[in-house]
Amino acid sequence: MEMKRINSYQALWRSKENKGHFWFTYVDGERHRTVDIDAKNFRIVLEILDTDKPIFGDHTTATVAVHWSRHENKQTENL
Repeated sequence: MEMKRINSYQALWRSKENKGHFWFTYVDGERHRTVDIDAKNFRIVLEILDTDKPIFGDHTTATVAVHWSRHENKQTENL
């Protein structure tokens, strides 16, 4: 599946099983569950999702990406 912009998400962690998953709601209104992922990857996904930047995802692989423009990167480098 091609990555699509995520409008919102829900996270569910199952401590007894030591794994969790996310529900992504895409900007087109579609809502899908990700595959189960382990604790390390769950934490990484949560960290990536914790931004006000546009987020894109693929629920079939639990992949997420944050979009930054070149202009924003240059400003960050100068700090």
